[in-house]
Amino acid sequence: MIVGALLGLGPAAALGVGRFAYALVLPEMQRALGLSYAQAGLLGSANTLGYFVGALVSHRLLYAVGYRRGFYAALALQAFALALLALGTSFGALLALRLVQGVLGAWVFVGGAALVLASTPRRSSRGLATGLYFGGVGVGIALSPLAMLAALPWRETWALLGGLSLLLGGAATAPVRALQEPAPRTVGASGSLRPIAPLLAAYGLYGAGYIGYMTFVTTALGVPLAPFWALLGLSASCTGLMWGRWIDRVGGGAGMTHVLLVLTLASLYPVLTAWPWVSAFAFGVSFLGVITAVTAAFSKLLPPGAWAGAMGVSTAVFALGQALGPSVSGFAGDRLGGPVGALGFSTALLGAALLAAWLQAVWPPVKR
Repeated sequence: MIVGALLGLGPAAALGVGRFAYALVLPEMQRALGLSYAQAGLLGSANTLGYFVGALVSHRLLYAVGYRRGFYAALALQAFALALLALGTSFGALLALRLVQGVLGAWVFVGGAALVLASTPRRSSRGLATGLYFGGVGVGIALSPLAMLAALPWRETWALLGGLSLLLGGAATAPVRALQEPAPRTVGASGSLRPIAPLLAAYGLYGAGYIGYMTFVTTALGVPLAPFWALLGLSASCTGLMWGRWIDRVGGGAGMTHVLLVLTLASLYPVLTAWPWVSAFAFGVSFLGVITAVTAAFSKLLPPGAWAGAMGVSTAVFALGQALGPSVSGFAGDRLGGPVGALGFSTALLGAALLAAWLQAVWPPVKR
């Protein structure tokens, strides 16, 4: 469990800061660069498209270079790419840097998750360990507003965020001696994901829906941005404590349905505008729980030699949803009244994910 919490500083750097802090800088970038909602969404999608591409090749690349080596190398490089956003001279350059950071972020996320699973021998503790690891994203989200305290222009803010990401990455080296490499792939162990195929459909829809909320929620707030974002991040860091034991108890499929129900309700535009602090807390404490639930599902249904590969494939499905989510939500925002359209469409995607997960629970696949 300690390994999961410490290694979780990796996704704190690569996702909590590297991906989600974009929402903090976005309002200033829109004002300075005159970005439409569609363009803002495209910058978000560039990052998640890179994440998708990185996830597709993650398990092959990380097996080739070693999971520990690959994890830490990607962690350092993504912080460098993040800092380079301060030098972006054109929309195309910003797109390219967001894409590259997304690729590296996928290698961090997939590599770290595989290392946590391999380094947690007790199955009964894996839900909590992975929950603590994924909850590390919340730590990065909660710390990101520190870069906003100086009220600097958007370029300087990106430079500070790159430095913060590098510091978190350095702290993630603490458990390096305790890490175990994932089990070698064996013939036939790559396995079929058929037993969790319905959950993967829900996972992709969830990826599209939650990233829409995380991208555009800052455009609809009537409360101070930094405290809202800090609350969302702090609550996200409690994912393991909130959902880990519950998912261990009820299973990944049922747990996914429960988490998605909370997310869908928390993302509703009327809830956000009337009770923004409730929305921040409920969404924050739950959005990483879906990842914990899916991980629990395939760690139970697949052989150990297939876990790392399954993490790569499932992350690719998730990332595909994320790659589409900001663009389609941004397009909806341009056509349907700005934030109400963008966030409303995100809620609809989360509702569709909830339906898919519920159907899985009603008609579970036959184990083979």
